[in-house]
Amino acid sequence: MSDDQAFYRETAKYYDSAYAVKPDLNDIDFYVELANSVGGTTLEVACGTGRVLIPTARTGVTIEGLDFADPLLNILRDKLAKEPIEVQERVTLHKGDMRDFKLGKQFDLITVPFRPLQHLYNIEDQLKAFARFRDHLKPKGKLGFNVFFPNHVALEDLGTLQYELEWTDPEDSSITITRSFIKRSLNKLEQYFDAEFIYHHTKGEKLIEEKIVPFKMSYYTYPQIQLLLKQTGFKIAQEYGSFDKEPISICKEMIIIAEPS
Repeated sequence: MSDDQAFYRETAKYYDSAYAVKPDLNDIDFYVELANSVGGTTLEVACGTGRVLIPTARTGVTIEGLDFADPLLNILRDKLAKEPIEVQERVTLHKGDMRDFKLGKQFDLITVPFRPLQHLYNIEDQLKAFARFRDHLKPKGKLGFNVFFPNHVALEDLGTLQYELEWTDPEDSSITITRSFIKRSLNKLEQYFDAEFIYHHTKGEKLIEEKIVPFKMSYYTYPQIQLLLKQTGFKIAQEYGSFDKEPISICKEMIIIAEPS
């Protein structure tokens, strides 16, 4: 099992509750609007538990989802089963890796929301993924994705425990779960860091469980994104620095809408 597979096996149960309370996560409306503006069929790569996919399908978009992690797809299937039948019928799910999937069809739009591209750790894998996107996109289709703009001061802050999120356990309202984050190492040359999520389960003042889950994340520069797109047959159509469509020059997020060149 890969490190990323192990990470999602350990954290899938926290995913929806944690990101529901993340105050700066405001990408759903952007991707739903994009899918509706493009029209036709959408493929969401690394669709996870359907945080973006389900709201998109609810608006009438025919959408397919791809993910390599069974724990996330199982949650998504359970959630879909509770949706109206017309929403369920708009959704098709696939298990697969963004680096080598072959669906035998092309889409009007491919989206990769919430930084899954940052779980590709070398140029070879990044090129493979973008080539797969290009092969699955119609000649006049669009590709939408986002990655964070690297804050080098923050990246070099190692060993500092950062409190992030807190929520109530959906299975037991007497338990509070908190998630903290600590960056352990930084590889400046290869552009990735190793870190840990730390989950504390508390009941009142008593700690009843601690779970430490290691993970790894890459980061990109803007010229690197430009070159990856150029090398795989894309050109940038729009680019933003936030989901409010601020200029990319604010250097917070890199939100890219690309199209075949």
